[in-house]
Amino acid sequence: MRRLHFDLHNGTGFTSDKEGRELADEEDARDVAIRSIRSILSEEVLKGMVDLTGWIDIRNEAGIEIGRVTFREAVCLRLDPGDRDDSGASRQT
Repeated sequence: MRRLHFDLHNGTGFTSDKEGRELADEEDARDVAIRSIRSILSEEVLKGMVDLTGWIDIRNEAGIEIGRVTFREAVCLRLDPGDRDDSGASRQT
């Protein structure tokens, strides 16, 4: 186990993870980052907005970046052009 840190970069700015989490490996760290991003995006959806330009940097105990997960990597975005009106808004059914 080793302590890894997850620094958030998104539309609200930069948030450094000073505490970190004990994890077995980088695969576990990637899973944590993806779950965190999905949680953030779910809150944004409730507000009617989704910003996929952010990312989470994964750092080791020495502060060295060992990975990055973008918001785009954390979701599968599927758009059906038939479900949009002329303004681009979703149609109500």
